[in-house]
Amino acid sequence: MSGQTLTLLIVALALEVKLPYLALGAVIGVTVVTNLALTWAVRDQREWGSLVPGVLCLDICLLTALLYLSGGPKNPFSILYVVHVAMAAVTLSLRWTSFMVGLSAACYGLLFVAHVPLRVSQEEIGFPLYQAGTWFSVSLVASLVAFYTGRVTVALRGRDRQLAQAREVALRNERLASLTTLAAGAAHELGTPLGTIAVAAKELELAAERAAHTELAEDARLIRSQVDRCREILDRMSASTISQGGPAAAQIPLLEIAAALQHALGETPVEVEPGLEGVLAPRGELLQALLPLAQNARDATGGAGPVRLRAQAVDGWVEVQVRDEGPGMPAAVLARAGEPFYTTKEPGQGTGLGLHVARLLAEQLGGDVQLASEVGRGTTATLRFPQSEAT
Repeated sequence: MSGQTLTLLIVALALEVKLPYLALGAVIGVTVVTNLALTWAVRDQREWGSLVPGVLCLDICLLTALLYLSGGPKNPFSILYVVHVAMAAVTLSLRWTSFMVGLSAACYGLLFVAHVPLRVSQEEIGFPLYQAGTWFSVSLVASLVAFYTGRVTVALRGRDRQLAQAREVALRNERLASLTTLAAGAAHELGTPLGTIAVAAKELELAAERAAHTELAEDARLIRSQVDRCREILDRMSASTISQGGPAAAQIPLLEIAAALQHALGETPVEVEPGLEGVLAPRGELLQALLPLAQNARDATGGAGPVRLRAQAVDGWVEVQVRDEGPGMPAAVLARAGEPFYTTKEPGQGTGLGLHVARLLAEQLGGDVQLASEVGRGTTATLRFPQSEAT
């Protein structure tokens, strides 16, 4: 609309072309009003694709009205019909695109029948001036088509990336659900025999102590500790060690999060560093995602700690950091961290699922988990999710 107004000013003042400028201004005014109305209509709507054919038809009719009042087929800007056809081709179905082609051809054909001729003073526009106008209009159309199709291509690529990410998240969630179901079933099936083994081991320990069989009592305690280890592994696999509450978001003070992690970690100290005092997120998912990170931080220092906890807002995201002062990880290990069943811990000390489960849970919050580590300088695990979830 700005380009149309500027063109009319140049034609009127510089070239002194005689045209019905009042009528042309009225057509541009209709364009302004309909654009404002369209902006208001789609402001609060996500699905507005059905309006596109009507808008393109209106634009073709308005362009026809402008051309009718300014030389008809002799107006070099009649090539602008191509822009509307290009828009239809990249946004609409083949049927609608064919309709736009037919409408453009029909409107352009009508201009041969009736139009207001272009005149400078009382003379008709000459060929050199027509050549200059044609060159400018072709350049303009080429630029518009390239710009518009480029934007649509970028938008389509972005949508494809979002769809691919959504499919990947759905696949990971499906794997998490399968893993949880498998772990729950295993915990149910193994709960009774593990309990029986624990009771029998306790009885054996007591009998050995009464009989002064120190080595046998020690073996019985070892059996009980390994039973407890089996139960802990099943709990980790089901990602339900400290699950509390439901999926509803709640305001959670950072000190409360630290207390929950402290309870799960035992004697390893959890220290809260200055930052956000609390976050707004689903309690269960947040704690489930943070627990494996805190356990890894504890294990990195051999239980000596401390495990440092900090929350901050960065560029529209909330970052909850879990940091340790352990030996850190080399680049090769850092690149594989988070792969299912990959662990650097001793056999029986880790399942290789903690960080993987943490990332799956972080994705349910709309975020992710990032790791930063240097050998000799510890590791920082950062749980990120949109700032709308935090205060």
